[in-house]
Amino acid sequence: MKFIHTADWQIGMTFHGFKEKSRIMMEDDRLEVIEAIGEYANKDQNGIDFVLVCGDMFETPRVSETLVKKTFKKIERINKPVYVLAGNHEWNGSEFMFTTKYFLENKPANLHVLKSGINSVEGLTGVEIVAAPLEGKEDQIDLVKAQLDLLEPTTNIRILAGHGSIDLIMPAGARKDLIAIAPIEKALADKKIHYVAMGDRHSTTKVGDTGLVWYSGAPEPTSFKEEVSADQRNVLAVEITPGSAAKVERVEVGQWEFIRFGTKFEQHQIRSKQDLDDLEKQIDKVKKPSKTAVKIYLDSVLDFDTDVRRGNLFNEWEEEVLAQFVVSESSKGHSIESDPLNEKAPAGLSGYALSAYEELKESAMSDDEDAEIALEALKLLTEFAGGNK
Repeated sequence: MKFIHTADWQIGMTFHGFKEKSRIMMEDDRLEVIEAIGEYANKDQNGIDFVLVCGDMFETPRVSETLVKKTFKKIERINKPVYVLAGNHEWNGSEFMFTTKYFLENKPANLHVLKSGINSVEGLTGVEIVAAPLEGKEDQIDLVKAQLDLLEPTTNIRILAGHGSIDLIMPAGARKDLIAIAPIEKALADKKIHYVAMGDRHSTTKVGDTGLVWYSGAPEPTSFKEEVSADQRNVLAVEITPGSAAKVERVEVGQWEFIRFGTKFEQHQIRSKQDLDDLEKQIDKVKKPSKTAVKIYLDSVLDFDTDVRRGNLFNEWEEEVLAQFVVSESSKGHSIESDPLNEKAPAGLSGYALSAYEELKESAMSDDEDAEIALEALKLLTEFAGGNK
């Protein structure tokens, strides 16, 4: 038995602040990725029996009926049963996506909403999905543990489908719906379940050491919040044979890449021409510029000429090269460093330090081969002394 584990399609997600052309492309490609999943599932050589979507198929229950119909047309082309779990984004207060009129009226025959508890799988005797659907934006208990507590060991192949944060990798303080890893691993050891398919985390992530607990990640990236090295754009092909551990294979189906340089608290520093060259090389390595969004938390202090080049590169990346290039509003920004050769000695220098400053300045202004080294030393000494204030 083999199935596709996926989650977090976020159909209907809008990308405010992005260029209109890029935003439209990103929204369209969230639908196209369903096509890619279907193409993989429909190929006989891949041996896929069904598709399991572990929550957040839609961004909100308020997506348009037109978009729901487009989504369902894509799902209808998957020649396999598709099972979907309710995640937090299927809810908005008391509104629930799976009970909206346009969802129920347009739902294709191969799409099945998982009910809480044990669900049989169409056409596969002895295969079960134990579902822990969310019952609101945020629940008050560990829904996965609640389901596990009801199970007994089984000879059937049993997949647990959940959505939310697992405590081992995503501590969430006092949240009552935090999912505990310990009961999951015990249930695996006791043969109550044989694989845990999770949604909510948007990068492909193995949890713990069993190799049987996975977040599939979103098939198309959704934000810059994931780690820079995050494993993106995947679904998981999971094969389970009775008596053997599940085999998990990443299948890349997405097209977009979100790249982040720095964070709000550890900003990306550019202090020299070499730093700017290194950033340019990283942008040049992007495989699909027209489907790549870059965000930088910028902390740049450069000489005038290098800063002009930085500005030209940023404009080129934003206007011509990348789908999106944005400098975070939380950035320290960019500034021009003062030229110590045109400044007076810092007021904090005296005695030996002042003499050293004057000697370095004289050397830096000369034609000596060590002039560049002297200039860098002069900058460091000026910075150490607090500069000219």
